[in-house]
Order: sequence, then structure tokens, then C-alpha cells
Amino acid sequence: AVGYQNYPDNAIDEFIRLAAKNGIDVFRIFDSLNWVPQLEESIQRVRDNGKVAEAAMAYTGDILDTNRTKYNLKYYVDLAQELQAAGAHIIGIKDMSGILKPQAAYALISELKNHLDVPIHLHTHDTTGNGIFLYSEAIRAGVDVVDVATSALAGTTSQPSMQSLYYALSNNQRQPDLDIQKAEKLDEYWAGIRPYYEGFG
Repeated sequence: AVGYQNYPDNAIDEFIRLAAKNGIDVFRIFDSLNWVPQLEESIQRVRDNGKVAEAAMAYTGDILDTNRTKYNLKYYVDLAQELQAAGAHIIGIKDMSGILKPQAAYALISELKNHLDVPIHLHTHDTTGNGIFLYSEAIRAGVDVVDVATSALAGTTSQPSMQSLYYALSNNQRQPDLDIQKAEKLDEYWAGIRPYYEGFG
């Protein structure tokens, strides 16, 4: 359900049923240890309710470092294929620490695109400051969805800036179809709100 702990199946079933009934269409499902049996019940219940099940892999390690043999490229490709076989409509990549390097994102997503029949969604936190470069490489490799935040609330432990990504993709066929003037107007509002939350950052 919603929380970093295990829940009994009946609690998960009821949470998904009520969330779906009340308007949630896409459920991002993950286990911090990438343990597929922990995800299977949720994936099936989401499907039973006619909604979209996004099964996400928690990214750790460095697939570019050949000395790290556990969390390598094969590990993630095999895991993604298991999740697809379990019924996932979308495969997510959760880079919660912002440690996925741009070149690794290109390698990972290129390989996943060769082995999967479902869309790939990349979620990162801009903790290391590589977010725009990371997304640029992921987009070059064919990623289907990336998560962004409006500029006033972007960066550091948030997501990369929506406006920065838009401009970074100028003259690129995959530049989002975004009314940038309206986006900037909305950002002015959030820039005014952000100082009230400085103490919580």
C-alpha cells in the first residue's frame, strides 16, 4: 500500500480497490529490495481493478563498474523481464538517490528497450545535479516517460527541472509538446510559495 513496510494481502487488496474506485489510474508498485514475490499480489490486484500497474525497480550500484557483479546490467534486465511476466503494464526505474549516471542510463534503457514490450518510466532525484544530462541520455536511448518538477521546486532532492529539460531538448524531435509560457507563469506562483517552506527543506 502506501508506506515502506509489508502489509497483509487483504489490506493491499482493499487499498487498491478503494484507490481505483476513487480515481487512481496508475499504481507505481515497488519493493526496496526488488523482491518480485512481494510485488505480484499488488500487480494482480491493480490489473483486476482495470488500472495500470507500473512495477518499479529500485536502482542501486553502478552498472558501469565491472568490479560490481551483483547489480549489473544483466540483473536489471532479468528483473524487468520478471516484472513484465508478472503482468506489469509499465516498467519503472526508481533512482531514489540520484546515483544513476547518464552513461549508465543510456546503457540500461537501450538494453531494456531490446528486451521488453512495455513502456519504460525513469524517476530520479537531482541530488547529484546530473538530472538533465541523465534524462537527455535516457531520452536518446528511448525512455518513454521521465518525472520532472516545476523549476521553482526542482533540483537537489526533488526531480530535475521541467523547464530546463524542455530547453535542453530544443531542436530535438522528442522535445515535449509544452506551452512553455504557461509553464513559466505557473512557476512564478510556486516561486512565491516556496519561501514559506524553507524550514522544511
